[in-house]
Amino acid sequence: MKKTIQIGFMFVIFSMILIPIQNDVFAETVKLADFVDPNKDPQYYLDRYYNEITYKSWFDRNYPDITIEEAVGSSNGESSVIDSILKKELIQEADATLVHQEPVQTNNSETVNMILAIGGLGILFGAVYGIKRNVNDNTRQISINKDTIKNKIIKPITRTNPLNILQIRLAKGEISLEEFEALEKKLQS
Repeated sequence: MKKTIQIGFMFVIFSMILIPIQNDVFAETVKLADFVDPNKDPQYYLDRYYNEITYKSWFDRNYPDITIEEAVGSSNGESSVIDSILKKELIQEADATLVHQEPVQTNNSETVNMILAIGGLGILFGAVYGIKRNVNDNTRQISINKDTIKNKIIKPITRTNPLNILQIRLAKGEISLEEFEALEKKLQS
């Protein structure tokens, strides 16, 4: 089965190639371009075309519709037949356009600078985060210290209740129990 498909495929390819050969290639007669000297060997013109840039440019500019082989009537046997088949039937002509390409950058200094900049920013952000974290810890400690200071120093001063002051003085031993009771009676009356 596989061999049958291969043979059928080859038959289609050969028929596509042979039909244009019978219709186009063999029906054409060799006609030389007007600049060709029939006494010169066609290889002379082919050598000039492929080796001299100015001659190639002149030919391509003045004879854009034919190849140099067609112009000089060069028949290299099968290769010219195959070339003409490929040109006429199988390979479609394409418009060539100049594509501008950016040159490949071989200097890696921009990449290195970018990596260093990103690394520096990482270090900077790490330092800022660390400082901010320490500040937050310090803020908590300051808040705790503030409450402690308030309870130990400021609250006793702000207690303006005379009875509380008498109790504190009694506790400190500044007054005796009899003095406390006498002062307490005076405050209640």
